[in-house]
Amino acid sequence: MKRFPLLLLLLILLLILLLVASCGNISSALKDKNNQNNNMKVQVKGNTPVEISITWWGGQERHERTLSVIDLFEKKYPYIKIRPIHQNFEGYFEQLSTQFNAGTAPDIIQFGGNLNDYVYRGAVLPLNDYVGNVLDISLHDQSMVNAAVMGSNFYGVALGTNAWGVLLNKAMFEEARIPLPSENWTWKEFIEISIQLSDSLESVYGTEYFDHNGFGIFIDQRGKIMHQNGVLGISYDDVLEWFQLWETLREKGGVLPPEIQVSSTSTPEKSLIALGKVAMTLLPSNLYGAYSSISEDEFVFHPHPMHEGRSGVSLRPSQFLAGNANTNHPKEVAMFLDFIVNDKEAVTILGNDRGTPVNTEIREYLYSRADENDRTIFTYIDWVSTTSDSYYVPNLPGYNETSALFLRISEEISFQRKTVEEGAAEYWEQLQLVLSHYRNGN
Repeated sequence: MKRFPLLLLLLILLLILLLVASCGNISSALKDKNNQNNNMKVQVKGNTPVEISITWWGGQERHERTLSVIDLFEKKYPYIKIRPIHQNFEGYFEQLSTQFNAGTAPDIIQFGGNLNDYVYRGAVLPLNDYVGNVLDISLHDQSMVNAAVMGSNFYGVALGTNAWGVLLNKAMFEEARIPLPSENWTWKEFIEISIQLSDSLESVYGTEYFDHNGFGIFIDQRGKIMHQNGVLGISYDDVLEWFQLWETLREKGGVLPPEIQVSSTSTPEKSLIALGKVAMTLLPSNLYGAYSSISEDEFVFHPHPMHEGRSGVSLRPSQFLAGNANTNHPKEVAMFLDFIVNDKEAVTILGNDRGTPVNTEIREYLYSRADENDRTIFTYIDWVSTTSDSYYVPNLPGYNETSALFLRISEEISFQRKTVEEGAAEYWEQLQLVLSHYRNGN
């Protein structure tokens, strides 16, 4: 009778132990379940579908290369869908400004040297919060990083570095029995060669007009700077001298007549040199491959005519890729910017089409396996970097207005609607007016 309470006590203790063990297992299971839920929340958040849009300009080859990079990115990040918007350069920034005003601008935007223009308008996404985690620029050329720093913010990745030069149609030089110029040729020699080509070739002109990009080089050759933060470093006489140079060429038949020049386009397939209308044209180095691949004639990429031994050509960012300040997906924007300049496979696809890569490790990798066209570009970039003391100057503020102004005045002079003196005076007056509006924040 006395042993019964002992057995009962042992049974109660056993039940307590089983209950404790059971509670421990439940607690562990709940913890696992909680972790699973947390993981599931993170996973679901990471896989929430995101769509962002991107816009760029360029020819068919650039279009196809960019689409391939987008496909590659979407495979790596399947929850991100990118909507591509490809345009020709003509009208690109006019359309972009309209989109910004309407609040419909794409999430990712390709800019040129006018990135500063849109930064000052508050239209570009500052990337400081993403540098060092989402976006790695540690292996980028410092000069190309600096080119996208304004104030205390970093605004975009340079897609490549390039330099202006002159594209020569070697077959036309040979047909005209004119030797290719030397590396240190002068403007006087350029004018003489242009006239000789026009005189020797049927329905072909020596050179195309060099537009505002050529004018910037022309200014640098004289030891001046076009502007600094919108303050001009040039004079009316510089403008007059530029327009007089081309008027001389026009009078002697060395440059395309205006009725042909107005059809000029930056699209390689439709360019006047590709169509066999002209033997020389001003070109950024990154487009050499695109032009060479669309013509049966052999092209040569050559240094720009010099003034008193100075080339005036600098290394410059070919284009920037940046985010819309009003994007709903800034992190995903930064992820794509990182991918397009740092992923080896992506940069290999792009090659030199947007300039020589700014990531030093990838640049060395590409150089080791470069084809003939790419080696030409690498060689030219090296030549500029070792022979030129010119430095990068961003486009004039109010790029849409200032470039349109330069084009309009150039055409009015070439069509003889204005004299050189009248055109130069109007350009000088209107340019200062545009820049004063910019400085006053209008």
